[in-house]
Amino acid sequence: MLDNLFNSIGGDVVSNLTEKAGISMDQAKQILPIGQETLQSGLMEQVTSGNIGDIVGMFNSGGGDLQSNGLFGSLKGMFMQNIMSKVGLDESVAGAVAGTGMESMISNITGMVGGAGNVTEDSLKEGLGMGGGIADIAGNMLKDKLGDGIGGAIGGLFGK
Repeated sequence: MLDNLFNSIGGDVVSNLTEKAGISMDQAKQILPIGQETLQSGLMEQVTSGNIGDIVGMFNSGGGDLQSNGLFGSLKGMFMQNIMSKVGLDESVAGAVAGTGMESMISNITGMVGGAGNVTEDSLKEGLGMGGGIADIAGNMLKDKLGDGIGGAIGGLFGK
């Protein structure tokens, strides 16, 4: 699900990481898949917990409001930890990279699904290529993570 989306926004995210976080192009390209994985797993956690409203709220947060959004802060923290463990950047650099990278990813996705303040559950599902309700979203995300067999079976537990 997010693979196609990241193919379209990846260049912008890499540019923002090199320009604003001061890391090399190679490091930024290495960090992008970690960001995708972090965002996907963080959103999956929210979806399976039924927190679609929190997801929509985060995508409706614009500018400085995004930094004060609790879900954004949680995703950014997860991203920072993943960068430190997988790339070996120290905490201060990883924090700057995580903040810049997650903000860039969320901002790009927000632009694709209606713009801050205009994102609805329906526009988010449409923009991310998801259909239906929580069961469909969970099933699609799990299929991306685990493959059709297991993801489809788990999605079936949610009624799909």
